[in-house]
Amino acid sequence: TDKARMRQCFKDANVPSPLFTEADAETLKTFKNAHNEAEKSKKSPVLAQILKINVDFPMVVKPVDNMGARGCVTVRNFAELFAAVEDAIKYSRTGRAIIEEYMDGPEFSIDSLVLDGKIIITGFAARHIFYPPYFIEMGHTMSSAVTKQQRDEVFKVFAQGVKALGLSKGCAKGDMKLTKKGGMIGEIAARLSGGYMSGWTFPYASGVNLTEQAFFIAAGEVPSLFLPENLAKMEKVAENVWYFVPENFSAERAW
Repeated sequence: TDKARMRQCFKDANVPSPLFTEADAETLKTFKNAHNEAEKSKKSPVLAQILKINVDFPMVVKPVDNMGARGCVTVRNFAELFAAVEDAIKYSRTGRAIIEEYMDGPEFSIDSLVLDGKIIITGFAARHIFYPPYFIEMGHTMSSAVTKQQRDEVFKVFAQGVKALGLSKGCAKGDMKLTKKGGMIGEIAARLSGGYMSGWTFPYASGVNLTEQAFFIAAGEVPSLFLPENLAKMEKVAENVWYFVPENFSAERAW
């Protein structure tokens, strides 16, 4: 739930993730002074010196500790950046915002179960994001129109992110991007997805009750998906990473 700490874990483990920096009330003062100086001299502020990261517009600003895209926005210039950080801080319980490199490309939602370092991807859907400069998810498509190679690239980066966060038993939910640099992590949380995805959409598409499987893990038992005979039926994506492909999968069943 702390996006700055999450990003730092990815950075420390060399997992593909956008460049980032934190911002608070003191940062806003620096922004304001820089903006005033720029107005006087008619020159743009040198972002790399102010932000301490070598990124250019567009950027993404969000609260460090909120959810549901509250206070999250794309910014295209210094004036928008100042306003966005000020707004994101208001939505943060700890008065902090995070400024990130913008990731261009399609976005995907992943649900998974994790047990003793083994990761089973139990849901994969393309997300439909609307209303720029904001990020409002209005729907999703299963199965997504990507190649197996592209899908596996996203899966592998997701698995690296799960391990970087130290998630070894429970659930992991990812918002992933496929950029010109390859797969990158938007966010990974130690839970199943919300918005009816884990409770309705993925189970209807796969026949697997994800909540029930997660309850077994929480109770210290081995859920059926992790039994050797069931792992053997799944598609192995990488070491200790499997993708549960439902039998008789039909795109018409996934809505």
